[in-house]
Amino acid sequence: MDEDLPAAHPNGRLGTALMRWRSLVGIASGISVIVGAAISVGQFREFVDNSVKGDMSRRLAALSHVKEFFAEDAKVARRAHRFLSTHWLQIHLHIQEKILAAGSGEAFYLSEEMADYAAVHYHYEQLGALVKLGYIEFPLVYEIIAFPDEYMDTIAPLRQALAAHWKGPGKPLNDLGSNIQWLRACYEFSRRLPAGKEPGCPQ
Repeated sequence: MDEDLPAAHPNGRLGTALMRWRSLVGIASGISVIVGAAISVGQFREFVDNSVKGDMSRRLAALSHVKEFFAEDAKVARRAHRFLSTHWLQIHLHIQEKILAAGSGEAFYLSEEMADYAAVHYHYEQLGALVKLGYIEFPLVYEIIAFPDEYMDTIAPLRQALAAHWKGPGKPLNDLGSNIQWLRACYEFSRRLPAGKEPGCPQ
């Protein structure tokens, strides 16, 4: 049988060569696995590094947006106070009449008398939209900008009347101010969270 052949026999030399070849192939396979693993680890580390850098870039971009809103928020707060102390005293007694006289809720909203109200409304409506769409992280907003609950409660009848007649008498825009209401829900939800829990929005 072949296994009894001496090493000098051609078949014996062939068997030895095959064994060496298999050994080399095994070593090469082991090296390729190690190299592949090293490459995978390197690629994973690069992926993580890029993800961290990307996340940091997004956070810095968000911070830039929030800084703008923070700087603007003080001006908006003054406009809200001015609206309540001047025009609101007259408007809240005659909301329906003023909307009808203007022709629509939108027309009254855009009037000079409502300039301060419109500025405040737009500010928080835009902020709510940016948070809802993920352009600004809510925890950062929550820590920097105080939501004007008292103001929103006071002007609620005006907002409702504007929405009910936005396109004309009896022609509503039901989602007017919806981003403001959503933003407020985030604040109210976060205020109820246990201490140390990251602020967020209701699911």
